[in-house]
Amino acid sequence: MINRLQSKLIKASYSISYFFVWIIHFLIFSPFLRFKFNGLENLPNKGKYILAANHQNFFDGFFLAYPFCPFKRPCFIIAKRALKTKLFLLLAKSIGAVIIGSEIEEYQRALRKLNRTLSEGRLVVIFPEGDISRNNTPKRFKPGVAKISIDSKAKVIPVHLNGSYNLRYLTYWLKRPQISVKIGTPIELYSYVSKFGNNLDQIASVLREKIIELDSPSSKTLSNIYDIKSKVISSDIQNIRLETVTQ
Repeated sequence: MINRLQSKLIKASYSISYFFVWIIHFLIFSPFLRFKFNGLENLPNKGKYILAANHQNFFDGFFLAYPFCPFKRPCFIIAKRALKTKLFLLLAKSIGAVIIGSEIEEYQRALRKLNRTLSEGRLVVIFPEGDISRNNTPKRFKPGVAKISIDSKAKVIPVHLNGSYNLRYLTYWLKRPQISVKIGTPIELYSYVSKFGNNLDQIASVLREKIIELDSPSSKTLSNIYDIKSKVISSDIQNIRLETVTQ
């Protein structure tokens, strides 16, 4: 068993690793990409909640984490099959990500860890598709996100991400493309149990529709657009001198 002191030391090591990974990731990507975030006012300052988004690129998790800056570590949910090299696996473990394998025991262990994380008032980042989509319309959502929301009674914040899929092509980088992230209002996904019962797929589909709606031109999240690069550089990056991431 891990005692309280050991637990704090482990969490501290996760935060330190995440801090440096976030900084390195930002310094690599920010010179070549532009970031636009709509609806940042929908992110609560505290409390347990799940950030759920469509998935276009392996690095999407850190794009979503940019507004939180390196001092607030979210808990990423990553499918084990997506960590195709030992380096990626080590990186995921070093920042305290929850890695979900294909075995039932691994899945149940991951769910228990996620429920503990949310009970601590932490942010959890999940990509319900469990895979990378090839366009703006996300694939069918897996039921895991509904299960987590129901078990933890945590609200889910729908997010639509666009512009990262083509980062696998060098010519795309030359255009300094824009990564667009639209953040919707939190929804009580767990409350849909009263309507759909234990049909987790149906409940997850509600979240998928909410995310698709965010990409609509009439979406209300088009207000309050933020340039994340200028925001971060002008504030938190300067503070670095003072303070040393399915089914």
